[in-house]
Amino acid sequence: MIRDFKLLLLGSCCLAVTACAAPNREPDLSNIKSNVDQTREGDFGDFLYNLVEAEDKAREASDIKASLDADAPYLYTNLPLRKKGVQLSEEALDHRKKAEAALNRILDPIRARLAYLESLHVPQDVGPLKASVYFATGSSRITAEEAGKLAQVGNFLSQYPISHIQIDCYTDTKGSTGANKELARRRCASTVEALKKAGVPLAATVAADAIGEPKDSPDNTDNQENRRVDVMVAPHGTYNKGM
Repeated sequence: MIRDFKLLLLGSCCLAVTACAAPNREPDLSNIKSNVDQTREGDFGDFLYNLVEAEDKAREASDIKASLDADAPYLYTNLPLRKKGVQLSEEALDHRKKAEAALNRILDPIRARLAYLESLHVPQDVGPLKASVYFATGSSRITAEEAGKLAQVGNFLSQYPISHIQIDCYTDTKGSTGANKELARRRCASTVEALKKAGVPLAATVAADAIGEPKDSPDNTDNQENRRVDVMVAPHGTYNKGM
């Protein structure tokens, strides 16, 4: 009996010593905040965070929309869910814009470097190319003849892919100012889409401005010259803007 007791006591002591000597296998939580902060820091972290948030919120808003669409159209039930869906969609769009802004901050130095390298072998006597595309009254459709002008822009860009493209969209003064502003936006959209089909390179930057009615133009005037979109292409980006 005494022998068994001694063996039991010796075994307990060995276990205690082993437990004290064994390394602590509990996860170290002290660096969680540091790792999370490092993941989110800088423009790349900002881009990743907002990109994920935009996708998550957009998916949840889409699920809510699908659920509400399944209800009878005359039932205006679940108002809180409707409000939540709208809020999520707005937040998703806001995160998308923030992600785009962060991505542009990342790409801007690269674009500037590429523009500089391009400027080294693009002749300095190569100036901007301007093309004006004209539209029918109240229309944003680009005719085949006008599309040929954008094809010329595409050919120019194939020679000088690192360029800045400025698109200014106008209307005549027939109709209301608000309606003409919206028409100018549609003309901008159709022009940008046509340029994409013409092969605008990824290295080019594109800025579109829906101006609408030109400043100081007579009201209610059907002026063909104002029913246009001006496309200005400046080779090698900001390094050629002064030409």
